[in-house]
Amino acid sequence: MKNLALEKGTAVLVTDEAERLYFTGFHSTFGYLVLSDRPVFFTDARYFAAAKARITGAEVRLSSELAAVGEELAAQRIARLGLDETVTSVSLYRSVEALGLPLFDASAALADAMAVKSAEEISLIEASCRITQDSLYAALGTVREGIAERELAAEIEYQMKKRGATKTSFDLIVAFGENAAVPHHETGDRKLGKNECVLTDIGCVYRGYCSDMTRTVFYGEPTEEFSSAYEAVLGSALAAERNIRPGMTGVRADAFARDYLAGRGLAAYFTHSLGHGVGVNIHEAPYLSPRRENILRDNMVFSIEPGVYLDGKFGIRIEDTVCLAGGKVRRLFTDDKKLMILK
Repeated sequence: MKNLALEKGTAVLVTDEAERLYFTGFHSTFGYLVLSDRPVFFTDARYFAAAKARITGAEVRLSSELAAVGEELAAQRIARLGLDETVTSVSLYRSVEALGLPLFDASAALADAMAVKSAEEISLIEASCRITQDSLYAALGTVREGIAERELAAEIEYQMKKRGATKTSFDLIVAFGENAAVPHHETGDRKLGKNECVLTDIGCVYRGYCSDMTRTVFYGEPTEEFSSAYEAVLGSALAAERNIRPGMTGVRADAFARDYLAGRGLAAYFTHSLGHGVGVNIHEAPYLSPRRENILRDNMVFSIEPGVYLDGKFGIRIEDTVCLAGGKVRRLFTDDKKLMILK
């Protein structure tokens, strides 16, 4: 089990499902995890036996009541209690507040701890990436004129679960033609016609860890405008991969891709940030953005996903999940990102 370095008399109460999984290595939809010098995990009868068998480094107790948490905090002489205020509901906050301890926001400390991955975590994310990649290319074999976006999305999800994924990392995005110009298009009933792009933004969860991958392929014969834009997006992704290093800010990392597209007159069509951390959450620290000064460090895992979106025409995004390892970027996918043309 993982823990936080905390001052004496300070504890953090973890109530979020993904954060509990991160610290305990055990998945449950309910539980209160007290991080302190003497960590304790409280859960109900649905999970108690399994939690006792699987969690090491923390005492596991059978209780679903916050009052039991309060008694433990008193026994440990806790004087200050932290919560992740970014994920705590108002109702739960008020219930914890009633325990009578001064509360503080522990979200930054939790995010910072979760941002740097262990070798085991990177291995699990890499396995998730492998499932995602293999599933995409298996599903692309079903692409044909008249297939609907949601039909291709369903095929990708089926292939993921067939290969061991527990679920998708998010609602899969499949966008055909002009729909691909909407970065977060809602997959629908749009059918594929000849000479149209196919954008897939996909990811799965494997043993609690996420992957994130976007590929844009073309069904038929691409125009020169599309091919040129694709090469520019690919070039911007490769520029970021080559140049991002530990010690850089998220702002500097984002600029490698953005500046490359600016040199080709396309920066105005790159309308979102370059990337975000990937772990037990599909979006977590660090963030690679013109507005984020967070510092990148070795063993962080994040996405690199530049894009160009031309309203009413097409959109192109190329996204990899990568990690910083040994002072440079290492891709966790192994495919060739050159434009794939489907016939």
